[in-house]
This record gives sequence, structure tokens and C-alpha cells, in this order.
Amino acid sequence: MSIDLNHEPEVEHDQRPPTVLGASALVEVAPDVWILPDRDRVPHVPNIGIVVGSRSALIVESGTGIANGRRVLDIVRQKWGDRRLFATATHFHPEHGYGVQALVDVATIIYNEAQRDELKEKQDIFTRRFSGFTAHLAEALRGAEYVPPDIVYSDRAEIDLGGRVVQLHHFGPAHTRGDQVVFLPEEKVLFAGDLVEERFFCIMPDSDTRPSRWVSQLERMRDWNPKVVVPGHGALGGPEEIDVVLTSLVYIRDTVREMHATGAPLEVITARIEPETLARYPDWGNRDWVGRIVAQFHVELLAGSYL
Repeated sequence: MSIDLNHEPEVEHDQRPPTVLGASALVEVAPDVWILPDRDRVPHVPNIGIVVGSRSALIVESGTGIANGRRVLDIVRQKWGDRRLFATATHFHPEHGYGVQALVDVATIIYNEAQRDELKEKQDIFTRRFSGFTAHLAEALRGAEYVPPDIVYSDRAEIDLGGRVVQLHHFGPAHTRGDQVVFLPEEKVLFAGDLVEERFFCIMPDSDTRPSRWVSQLERMRDWNPKVVVPGHGALGGPEEIDVVLTSLVYIRDTVREMHATGAPLEVITARIEPETLARYPDWGNRDWVGRIVAQFHVELLAGSYL
């Protein structure tokens, strides 16, 4: 059984346009910590964060393409005036960061080194890939170009927005090579990006995905005891959102390991785990990705990189 880990599974794509919601949808999850939510589970619309301090504000995610980036910027300017802006994304994928073109010369853009490098290497590839999904995505991503960050860090950075400190953490590859989580240590608010998606199976988009590290990163985030977890997509929640994703991955990881130890080939392993996993989580989306999760763990196991 052979699976190309650099191509998407064959799925039927939702045809709704990837348009972020307006200011009336803003939700305050802690004092001056706001979310422009993925309220209707529209694909390729992330949960967008706006963290406001006395001097500056941080935008976490900018949406799919320039028009969405402008929409986010307009909301920030209407509500919080012309204070200094920072902008970041949890990873390089189009719906999370390709709106940043609207923020050039307006916000200070900050990424970790791996995220910057992966964006530079893969932006054109993923722009073409996503543009092929629907006409709405193709239109949203029209004119997308690489925007270099103004500030680059390695493993950890802090931004003082004025009376509010925001931490940026890069733990190494998981969903992507440059996954970043954003944590407010005082307020215990965690922006987890696509490492946590509410009622979605994990997407492992190419061969750079590291599911065992994904597990260890979820464990690390859980140890921070966040009060509010902002998933990359889906409804906001608490620490239980980390736990349920972690449980789903650990089940698949451990079952792959157990079956491989008996000599079972990948197709036999997948034939058991895929229906069992779908039955465990009957209301989860991204159901076509379960076989890919099994395959990615199996690749790690064969490579001796299982954690």
C-alpha cells in the first residue's frame, strides 16, 4: 500500500466563500482579548485573534488572501484606532497567513525561522493547491505573494503590548515545520492553531508532518493549564479541546505500533483503525484524513522516529 504524503486525499470541497466575519461577530474571551470566530465552520476561515494592550495590538491570523486581511485590518482600526500593530500566524497555510499582504507597512510581522523558511519554500505550491479546490478560494488567493517577516525568532519570543505580555512558541515540526502557538500567560489564553481543531480530525498535509511530535506538543500545551483554547478552526473551548485531540492521536499511534509489532502491513492496519476511529468520533469533520494519519504514524515507525 502506497500513499503519496505530499498530495491531499480526494475530498469534496465546501463551496462557500472563505470570508471572515464582521466586527459584530467579535467575542471577548478575556479583557481585551478578542476572537473573530470561525462561527459557521466555513472551511478555510480560521479563528482570528486580536490581543489589545495599552500601546499596541497583536493580530493572530489574517485570513485567506488580501481581501480578508484588509477586512481584519479595518475591524482593528475601527475599534482600536491607530495604535501600533503586530501580526503573526500560527503556521504558513493560506487561510492563516496569506492575508498578511494587507498589513505590509502597517503592522510589524513576526514569525519563527522555520515558519518563514517554510512559507518562502511552499507558498506558491500551496497557493496553487488551494486555488484548485474552489473558484472562491482561487479568487481569494489571486495575487498572493511571499511577504518576508520584519522580525524572526528561533524558539520563543515575547511581545509586550503595554500591560500585556504575549508569548510566541515554536516547538518543532508537527502539523507543519513551523507551527507556532501564541500564549497569554496571565490570562491563560492559548491560540493553538491547527494543532487543535474542534471536532475535526488532524490534517497532515505533506511529508513534513510529524504526528509523534504533534502528540508531544499537545502534552506540553496541556501542562500550561490554559483556561481558554482557541482552535485553528471550530468552536472555542477549554483544556478539554486539547485532551480530545490528544486522545484521538494517541489511540491511532498506539494501535499502529501494536499491529505493526504483529507483522501487519499498512493496508491491514488502516483497514482496522480507520473505521474504528470514525466510529469513535461520528460527528467529526475531515473524515477523509484518518487514513493519512495512520500512514504518517506508520512512516515514522518505519523510520525509527516514533516518540
